[in-house]
This record gives sequence, C-alpha cells and structure tokens, in this order.
Amino acid sequence: MRPSYLESNFNCSGDILIRGIRKLAKSSYWQTVFSYAKELHFPMFNNVMDFSDLQILLLNYISFYSSLNLDVAIGDVTDIVFENELYEDAYMHYKQKVDKKKIADRPKNNQPMQSSKEENSPQVNWVFKKPKKV
Repeated sequence: MRPSYLESNFNCSGDILIRGIRKLAKSSYWQTVFSYAKELHFPMFNNVMDFSDLQILLLNYISFYSSLNLDVAIGDVTDIVFENELYEDAYMHYKQKVDKKKIADRPKNNQPMQSSKEENSPQVNWVFKKPKKV
C-alpha cells in the first residue's frame, strides 16, 4: 500500500495526524478563532492564500465542528454525539443526506410554496379588545 501525502511528508501515520487535527479543531480556542475570523474578517493564519494541506484539513474540521456545535445549541441533536468520532461522522453524514433531500424537494421555479388559507389568516386574540355584547 502506498503512503498518503500526509504520511510521507510528516513522518507519522495519517490516522494519528487526523486525530490530532480533529482534537485541535474541536477545541474551544480554534472554534473561537474561527468564529471571530468569520465575523471580523481577519486571517487565521499568516498566509492568506495558498494554504497547505494541513491548513485546509484543519479548516475543514473546524467548520465541521462549528456546524456540529450549532446543531447541538439549537437542539437538532444532543451532545451525546461528541462522545465518539463515529457518532460525529454519522450525524454529519445523516444531516448532509437530509439537507440534500430538502434541496431536491424545493420547487424548481424559485416560487415560494403555496400555503393554505388558514396559514395566511392567523387567528389573533387581542388583549385589549372588549368582548361583544350578546
């Protein structure tokens, strides 16, 4: 079996390297840096272009964990997903399939979906409205 690019250039097995990068990407430090870099538009690395393979891999996993943290925060999934890398990967794979299905189910003509009359005229109960005399 031929060694991968990462294994041949960094003298360690790819599995160990990936686990280390995932651990860094999951850390609150890199999640915070990523969040601020997106909001404040500052570079995370000294180089602004021509990222190395390790930088790209780190950015991919930081984005992966950022999305996962967001899903936990909004309640789409519980934090049990962080117990195991297999759970993390399985959930993100599931989420990707569900998102693709939602995109495929959208109307093709960019028209909003038609809603029923009941949804268009919601029932409103005014707090200060006087009751009708009977």
